[in-house]
Amino acid sequence: MKWGKRNDDLDEEIRAHLAMAARDRVERGESPADAAFNARREFGNEALVKEITREMWGWTAIQRFYQDVRYALRQMRRSPGFTAVAVLTLALGLGAATAMFSIVNGVLLRPLEYHDPGRLFVARTVLPPEARIAHDFPINARHFAEWRAHCRSCESVSLIQMADLTLVGAGEPVKLYALKTSWNFFQTLGVHPVLGRDFLPGEERGLGQVILSDSLWRSRFRADPSILGRAIQLNGEPHTVIGVMPRSLVLPRGDQWGSLFGPAEEPLIFEPLGFDPSQLRANNLNYTSVIRLKPGVSRGQASAELNALLADFVRQDHLQTKIALFPLLEQVTRNARTSLLLLLGAVGAVLLIVCVNVGNLMLVQTAGRYREAGVRLALGASRTRLFGQMLKEALVLVAMGGTLGLLLAYAGLKLFAAAAPIDLPRLEEAHIDWHVLAFGLAAAAFSTFTCGLVPAWNLSRTEPLDSLKASAGATESGHKLRFREILVGLEVALSTVLLSVGGLLLLSFVKVMHVDKGFETERVVTQDISFLSPKYAHGGRARVLRLMLEQLARIPGVRAVGATSRLPLTGEDWIANLHDPDSSRPERDEPLANFRFVTPDYWRAMGIPLVRGRFFRENEWSQQVAIVSEGAGRFLWPGQDPIGRHVRGLGGAGPAFDVVGVVGEVPAGPLDQNRPTMVYTPYSFESPVGVSLVLRTAGDPDSAIRAARAMLAQIDPEMALPPAQTMEQILDASVAARRFEMRLAVAFALAALLLAGLGICGVISFAVARRRPEIGIRIAMGAQSGQVIAMVLRQGMRPVLPGLLAGVAGAMASSRLLTGELYQVAPRDPRLILGVAAVMLSTALVACWLPARRGAATDPIAALRAE
Repeated sequence: MKWGKRNDDLDEEIRAHLAMAARDRVERGESPADAAFNARREFGNEALVKEITREMWGWTAIQRFYQDVRYALRQMRRSPGFTAVAVLTLALGLGAATAMFSIVNGVLLRPLEYHDPGRLFVARTVLPPEARIAHDFPINARHFAEWRAHCRSCESVSLIQMADLTLVGAGEPVKLYALKTSWNFFQTLGVHPVLGRDFLPGEERGLGQVILSDSLWRSRFRADPSILGRAIQLNGEPHTVIGVMPRSLVLPRGDQWGSLFGPAEEPLIFEPLGFDPSQLRANNLNYTSVIRLKPGVSRGQASAELNALLADFVRQDHLQTKIALFPLLEQVTRNARTSLLLLLGAVGAVLLIVCVNVGNLMLVQTAGRYREAGVRLALGASRTRLFGQMLKEALVLVAMGGTLGLLLAYAGLKLFAAAAPIDLPRLEEAHIDWHVLAFGLAAAAFSTFTCGLVPAWNLSRTEPLDSLKASAGATESGHKLRFREILVGLEVALSTVLLSVGGLLLLSFVKVMHVDKGFETERVVTQDISFLSPKYAHGGRARVLRLMLEQLARIPGVRAVGATSRLPLTGEDWIANLHDPDSSRPERDEPLANFRFVTPDYWRAMGIPLVRGRFFRENEWSQQVAIVSEGAGRFLWPGQDPIGRHVRGLGGAGPAFDVVGVVGEVPAGPLDQNRPTMVYTPYSFESPVGVSLVLRTAGDPDSAIRAARAMLAQIDPEMALPPAQTMEQILDASVAARRFEMRLAVAFALAALLLAGLGICGVISFAVARRRPEIGIRIAMGAQSGQVIAMVLRQGMRPVLPGLLAGVAGAMASSRLLTGELYQVAPRDPRLILGVAAVMLSTALVACWLPARRGAATDPIAALRAE
């Protein structure tokens, strides 16, 4: 039954009862007027009877809530400006917080989409502290063979290695990033092919079987279910497709498996290892092992057993390394965790500023409703009802802002995914689910209480007599003004902290971009190629590469052309101990060096300066000569000339190289990392499969690279050519993550600064409006506009200065958390702190000066008439 009909029935019943009582009295001799009056008096308070009756129906709370919401909506319509500002501010704060949490939830909190992912770990090699190497390394395949055979703590032990494959015969030749896996890799993860079957134990050492990813199956083979059993051409050899993995399978990419692994590309195809893991050298650390522990086994127990099983290897090969287990989720997200938590904290601070801002504005708005509250209390309203009414007004505001914020969160998530760097892990798994909605509801509840609790308490504590005596323009009591000033100071403090964080990251990014790179980027183009076909075996790679360089050098506009096994900024590779065979230095004191296999004109093409000695000559493609970086020379021969010395690396058993030159240091990975010791040897010494061509051009690089790609396709039509990249693009990609983090932090800081300015301006504007009669009297008594402006500025800046001091202290305390994110910037840089303080003070002065100027223009006659 509807409320309206039940209320009508109740009214009809009361009227019928009063009519019967009056009729009885008339029959006893009373006049009709007296009978009606006495019947009503005997019946009592009609409104109270209705209220008690409605409470007996059990719908009173719902009805009151409905009435309070309708009243809140009417109040909001009376102040459309305040409503619009509050709703939009809350929408931005709640939307940003929800979007950021959806990213953190998808990347850091959501379990991996594998069976019982909490038991999945990655084994990594760690060096002792005296090695002074911060990062860890992959493992050796012999270790994997020992663990798989004897580890009792492990339910399953698997091995993977990245590989490049060239697919031909299915459209244009294309280079595919593949994983070579042990036969039980997918079983270890707990996933199975959606079509076909998995690898069998007997297929691990042989080649010829492959499993396709869903994306490759759909993009290259049009999701043909008859693909099973078909032969496809990979690296010039036939391979049989035995399975297709499900679309839901998401594997870590590149460095997410661990440092030194490979590019951040999705693995598109899987093939067996193709060798016997137990036959490799113990110092060959090129593999990643994924281990599933047995139920109930701790990481510490498993790590101890894994290291115990390697005791013989450690003793025989004089190894100084240990094995550490990292949870797979932690390993995948290790490079993104700090940045995402930092951004979540920043957006949480912005949300708190939003709530404080809206709460302060609500306090300002309720200051004009004390007379209304006094009248309602005088007429019998309870303080609880007033308190609840104010909270419901905050709830309506937050509900409107939260609904709009959810839409903004969805859009913000899409923008974040589009702008995020490619190596951000698990970004495709971030979406708005029930966890995110629960967070949004919790944030909305927090916002409701933060915005409405204090205004509701203040309004419910109103004294009826005092509020009715007060005039419309009376100045508020001191404690209410002080509380609003505390909220303003809190806004200023939070904004100062965020400005400091954004400033530190911005300054750090500027430092990174202006660091000496050690090479030139302007008009330098790179093209990756891979000699994957069997026709390049037995010395064919060096011969074809030499032909390519000769042809490329003839392209008009090409000033120099070279090749390297690994470009700067793309990661470390070919890492081994660097040994001087003429020195008695202990092996444990030998540095680790990155080895690069290059052609003679590589340094001129890259613009890497020669410090001492000479470059390789054209007749030294296969000679035992080497060029070392300045760091290698300083470490091996401090204070001596490296030219004519000898170095040995790549396992220590190889030949000794004569040092013929010293070149400047270049970064192997990101610019903000330490530059590793580097040794360059002629390409033919190792002839790696993957090569990066480097072309220095005199003019437009685009025309040169078009000609170069056409020439390479002519030399080998079956060679896959990935898109060419300029060194500027590679540099841009290497700082993409830092740039993205910096931009978001600065955006949040500016948003906080704007919100603080709006909050100060709003509070001072209302204070000036409330004091217009007072200001009118002051002006009528001879006060100058400058005096009025100074008075308002003093009032406005009074909470800003303590808030600024608290913010500076908070920024200095929290700056320690940023140490790992900064580069050549002190966390407590005094110049930055002074700059942030100046920006905050300037913003506060402008926010106070605008309403102060309007107050100084007050017409005293109009102000007094209004009073």
